Amino acid sequence: MFPIQTASGIGDALFFAPFALLGIAILGFGAVAVYLDHKKEMALIESGQYADADRDSRAWVLGGGLLLLALGLGSVVSSFLSGGLGAVGEGVTAVFVGLAALAYYFYKRRAAAATAAV
Repeated sequence: MFPIQTASGIGDALFFAPFALLGIAILGFGAVAVYLDHKKEMALIESGQYADADRDSRAWVLGGGLLLLALGLGSVVSSFLSGGLGAVGEGVTAVFVGLAALAYYFYKRRAAAATAAV
């Protein structure tokens, strides 16, 4: 086994190889997801069912709300773990904006379901 601090640099390469492989795997997964989505849309277009595919225009609100909620909670938790009991910063604001976006999404989803049922 090579120590990490070698003069030839092979130890550094062996240390960073898993991180590079993880990055390549993430990019590969994203490429496969995009390819499969493209293939699905092409199949819908060829079968004439593309116009029937219902797209939710509120999906960006759900994604943004979840992202802000996660970022805010991460900031608040990190502030508490670092010992800053009084200085939470903008983490609380991000949490409340995320919760507001999620509440808006679920309210609009319920309203859309109520109008579709009538």
